[in-house]
Amino acid sequence: MEYRMLGDSNLNVSVIGFGAWGIGGAPFWSNEGDVVSARAIMKAYDLGVNFFDTAPVYGFGHSEELLGKTLKPFRDKVVYATKCGLRWGKKSLGSITKNATRRSILEEIDQSLKRLDTDYIDLYQVHWPDIETSQEETMETLLEIQEQGKVKVIGVSNYSVEQMEAIMKSGKVESLQPDYSLLNRSIEREMVPYCKENKIGIIAYSPLASGLLTGKYNKNAKFSDWRGKGIIGCFSGVQFDKNMEKVARLKAMGKSIGKTCGQMAINWVVSQSHLTTALLGVKNEQQVEENIEALGWTLDPEQREEINYIFSVDE
Repeated sequence: MEYRMLGDSNLNVSVIGFGAWGIGGAPFWSNEGDVVSARAIMKAYDLGVNFFDTAPVYGFGHSEELLGKTLKPFRDKVVYATKCGLRWGKKSLGSITKNATRRSILEEIDQSLKRLDTDYIDLYQVHWPDIETSQEETMETLLEIQEQGKVKVIGVSNYSVEQMEAIMKSGKVESLQPDYSLLNRSIEREMVPYCKENKIGIIAYSPLASGLLTGKYNKNAKFSDWRGKGIIGCFSGVQFDKNMEKVARLKAMGKSIGKTCGQMAINWVVSQSHLTTALLGVKNEQQVEENIEALGWTLDPEQREEINYIFSVDE
């Protein structure tokens, strides 16, 4: 396993991180039960993964609870990343609201600490920017709980460059967590240069494009979960068809060198010099093992050039 320093912090994190959205279960994903999820967590840990990313909205806090329970004996050897700024109303997909006020953050941090069964959070991130609350209020609150020792490092997720500039006027952000994969390279235009200039680590979520880059789907795929509701990403229509054509080409390239489509996509994303870690969600131990096999080898220049052509950032 390769490890990289996160931004200007002292957090040394595995280049593949455990994305714990899926293990939270409903209403976003179905999983294979807590026992299987816990085994997947431990398999990741055993294979060198030390970075575990979660959030209160994942399964109404269940993701945090399961991570905390499973990794309790190894707390000093792992990096916990969780978030604030999204709150449930009624327990349905349409009831999540953005709330990064001082009052909300002070409530959320204590709830997360309890669910994770820990005294501190290694990386605490604003999940989505709350445009109704000043960035100054949000950052000052984060600095307050950092001073109290509840949080080690501060980060943001889904922020634009302008929003990062605004919050950085009040305090240092060490990481940005954006949607980044071969099918969504938009951050390379402005966000990557900004993060490089300001020594901000990049944590890619959805590096397999919510499963599309695994090669398991084709143009006829229909999604009954959140992907079919048009909330995030492109899972239907003309662009979906174009994406599936690209994925088919990547799958064929992988087959020619004995790699899965997913391993090709993971290898590409973690090889980007601007990336710190890529978060991969899994359901079981087998998926963990398959993902880890994306490491330890290098695409040759011709393959890399072809992949960059197929998945052009300008499209």
